[in-house]
Amino acid sequence: MKNKKVAAAVAIVLILICFVPASLVFTRSKKLQCEIVCFGDSIMAGYYDSATISGYIERYSGRKTLNAAFGGLTMSAYFDNPKAGDASHLFSMVELSDALVKRDFSLQLMAIKKDIVDYPQDWYDVTESLSTLDWDSVKYVFIAQGVNDYLLGKPLDDENDKYNRSTFAGALRTSIENVQKALPDAKIILLTPIYHWAGGADQDCTERDLGGGTLLAYIDKEKEVAAEYGLICVDNFHGSGINRDNYKQYLYDGLHTLEEANALIAQNIINNVEGLRK
Repeated sequence: MKNKKVAAAVAIVLILICFVPASLVFTRSKKLQCEIVCFGDSIMAGYYDSATISGYIERYSGRKTLNAAFGGLTMSAYFDNPKAGDASHLFSMVELSDALVKRDFSLQLMAIKKDIVDYPQDWYDVTESLSTLDWDSVKYVFIAQGVNDYLLGKPLDDENDKYNRSTFAGALRTSIENVQKALPDAKIILLTPIYHWAGGADQDCTERDLGGGTLLAYIDKEKEVAAEYGLICVDNFHGSGINRDNYKQYLYDGLHTLEEANALIAQNIINNVEGLRK
């Protein structure tokens, strides 16, 4: 009887030895594989389908692409006068880059699961994808932020603190360095905001200053920071073909894009990033 028990125990151990590594391999193989990750705001996010900018980037480039954009969010870290319990800042670009360095998006997932704020279901799905993504498969990281920093009048820069996370440029520098640290082999591509006319009856985004300058000031600052790091900055404002004369054809509310606009923007990106198309 004793020998039978020993034999049974040995058999169980052998099964575990064989099964556990196999299960680990299986788990690893289930990780999401993407070559491109697109961070951004609602312009990039769209409705999280194939008709978005990221959807067209995937189509034109032939590379699996993750839409990791969150509507209404900024490059910079903080909102003015946040509501009690509002954890929206966790989804700003600079905060997401902090999570990327640690490969840990648990704070973002916790915020959604605990209903700290009223997040769309899509936000949970995107955050879960960020958590399960095989980051070693990522070759390109696109960062498309700035329009909400402009609309909220966030400061452009801080001459006394170049990494001031509450400024557009400080948050951008921090985000770039975080991504470089986390993904040293990936290419970081900055994408400027597009033209829009929303919220101002008499002035468009090239004329209206909401506290930090016109939208063009944010675009110029983004190009300046890109030059500091030797990065490509794709000018979607001037290069997408969307402008003051035709924006009503492409922006359904003066700010957010129709599918035709998404195709134009994605094509401009493809044309300006050498080697992106397979």
